[in-house]
Amino acid sequence: MAQKYCQYLANLVFQRDGYTLCNKLWWKNDLFCSYKETRLEYFLKRREEILVNLYKGEVPTGCNDCPYLHDMEEDEFSNKIKNIEINHWTQCNCACSYCSNKDVSKLEITNKRNQKGNVEIMPILKQFEKQELLDKNLKINLVGGEPTVLKEFPDILKFVMKHHYSIDLSTNGIFYEKYIPKALRETPNSYMIISVDAGTRETFKKIKGVDEFDNVIKNLAKYVKEAKETSNRIMAKYMILEGINDNREEIDKWIEVCQSIGITSFFPDIEFCHAPKNSDVISDNVCEMYEYIKERIRTLNPKYSIPAYDFVDTFIKNKSFTVK
Repeated sequence: MAQKYCQYLANLVFQRDGYTLCNKLWWKNDLFCSYKETRLEYFLKRREEILVNLYKGEVPTGCNDCPYLHDMEEDEFSNKIKNIEINHWTQCNCACSYCSNKDVSKLEITNKRNQKGNVEIMPILKQFEKQELLDKNLKINLVGGEPTVLKEFPDILKFVMKHHYSIDLSTNGIFYEKYIPKALRETPNSYMIISVDAGTRETFKKIKGVDEFDNVIKNLAKYVKEAKETSNRIMAKYMILEGINDNREEIDKWIEVCQSIGITSFFPDIEFCHAPKNSDVISDNVCEMYEYIKERIRTLNPKYSIPAYDFVDTFIKNKSFTVK
């Protein structure tokens, strides 16, 4: 039996209510363990068993059709934690129309910083460090809410910089955090995505539920300036929402304002929670606007980068949220 491997099964994900290894949309959550019911040590033991079974060619239930599962390459196997995703928020500082958290966990909206998540991260990171569980090229992803409201957020960035790990940060940009540009400059392969999603104050407010467009653009401009030669690692995202910002006029204004503050990396995206209920079909217009963003950016400046999630490109190609 051929040995199998998947980069995402070397992960550790802190979700709102528990631990898991993979958070891809086609994952069936076989490996989800509740914070309340499962000790981290037990979860890590299960993770080790899964990786060993993969080495034997035994694939976990729910993984067989995953496009990321592949035959293991020479020296690819490792039981080190290569990626930690922190996605355990209980608070946010905006109320996005496309947010899944509001329905799932009654997310608390706050205008203050230093909020707590459902589990303390820093003691766990220090424990992993002591046990030598962390890969030397560890990446920490901060997603699924607003990382900058988290009490531990600055300490997580300091931990990353101390060990020369990397971060992949998604933020709405409402709060400015001085350690972010420093982390971009001092760590390898680190990135920040700011979800602007609009080119005007009115549309931003409609999407985000707060009147912070001008503040976000101001903070984004400051990040670009402070990041200096690594400013290309700062990405402005445009989440295409059907019937709200899925038109050329809004997209053009978003591109224009981002250009004016020095953004060179433009990130198109589509949103799954906002899709028509009981339908896997992506509308023709959303597909057209996704491709329009790419085409428009290439036309304006071939040197601009257009990062995108590979699975979103697959969905757009198939015009469906199902993986084919």
